[in-house]
Amino acid sequence: MPPRKKRPAEPEIPDVSNGYDELNLGRLALISAQKTVPTTLRRWQKNVITPDGRPVIITCAAVDGQVVPHGLDNDFMVGLLNLCFEAGLPDGPFSVSAYGLLKASGFPDTLQYYQALEESLVRLNKAQYTIDEGWFTQGTQRWTTQSFAQISYLAYTRAKGGIQGTNLLTVQLAPPIMESLRAGYIKPLDLNFYRSLSQPLVRAVYRQLDAMHFDEESSDGLVKELVLPLMAWGNRIGIVSERPDNVERTLKPAHRELLERGYIAQVNITGKGKDKTVHYVFGPPAQPEFPGLSLLLTERGVKSGVAVRLSTVFPERIEEATRRFDHYVRSAQRPIGNPGGLLVSMIQRPEDFADLPGYIPVDRTTERRKTRKKSDSEDQAEAARVEERDAAHLAALTGQELMDWVYRQLGLLGIMKHLTPAEKTLLSDALTAGSLDGRMLVKEATRSLAAGQVAVREMLDELRQHLNHVNP
Repeated sequence: MPPRKKRPAEPEIPDVSNGYDELNLGRLALISAQKTVPTTLRRWQKNVITPDGRPVIITCAAVDGQVVPHGLDNDFMVGLLNLCFEAGLPDGPFSVSAYGLLKASGFPDTLQYYQALEESLVRLNKAQYTIDEGWFTQGTQRWTTQSFAQISYLAYTRAKGGIQGTNLLTVQLAPPIMESLRAGYIKPLDLNFYRSLSQPLVRAVYRQLDAMHFDEESSDGLVKELVLPLMAWGNRIGIVSERPDNVERTLKPAHRELLERGYIAQVNITGKGKDKTVHYVFGPPAQPEFPGLSLLLTERGVKSGVAVRLSTVFPERIEEATRRFDHYVRSAQRPIGNPGGLLVSMIQRPEDFADLPGYIPVDRTTERRKTRKKSDSEDQAEAARVEERDAAHLAALTGQELMDWVYRQLGLLGIMKHLTPAEKTLLSDALTAGSLDGRMLVKEATRSLAAGQVAVREMLDELRQHLNHVNP
């Protein structure tokens, strides 16, 4: 096996600003915000209030030898949610390298974080949650009772010292989570800001506040302030203490950092003892990074606060989504009840609106030619330069970055879902050892997919034969 290429301590994270959060997970805070919890904490029960004011009882129970999910588990779960989107919200498990999950979660490539990763995955797979009429089902628009582990399936290989970067992880998120993601019960999450926060507690408080910040009933889609009972708020985010002064002290670093960063403008704790309340005033909405894109959304009924967030997180999707929206409105047989909500869905889940009857996507090459008045030869030269640049970038990929690219491409092509966990392990070993050319494998998979299902099956048979030959 060739020597492993040394990677930088803090690898670049692709698409760092594009992210989602599932709204139930964001609002219910199933993972304790505390960095550590007592070694005896294997079960908790808490009461929370839904956005419409209904009380909900949530129970978490860990197995013997484990504690409840906490701390960095929040970050790994956010990473998994967004990797699941990148994999196309598959019907079954999806695979990623341990290194890829570290990158998606915003952590450096060190032994410490690989150990934390393995411990976190086990906790998220073993801890069982019961939510009593507090899980919102987007399709039926009803509050339901659910019982699940956040990771319903987990398989991975490990070296003697634990998980390493090249180890392949195969996970499946709980069915209720997947149903919510597919139904679009999500909100944009600024991963760039989230990952820049200093510690698990601050990130967890931000994630909770940001989920509660969004409110479709308010004038601009964002609530201006929140008033919460201090002890209930501490209990909600998993602070293990019955003393108000301890809860207040624990929250202080998060309050200080979020104030300094301008996410909240004010935070005041008033009252005495267990009757204390915490009052958050959110900072002013961020100025649009792309005001023209934000205006396209508000003109079509998207509330201003949501428009700013969507145009910042998904700027490349806005113009195409508005064109599809306009076509849909023109061809609709009846008035659209919530046009702003429809456009938000088109931006967050473009694949659901890929085949609108009668819609012809804009040819971007033609559009550029018209707006910039380029000649055909200039367009061809630009296309050749882009193709050459992309080919050079791909040729430069080595080691773990190349493996991550191969896994991602095979996942998007639908190849990974046909492989068993054992076959995925053999594939990882073959790519690591260099007995299989990942670039050629992706090319062959692409050709096979274009040729039809028979060709895909033949390609998979050849791949399995190769894997079994090099790993008898």
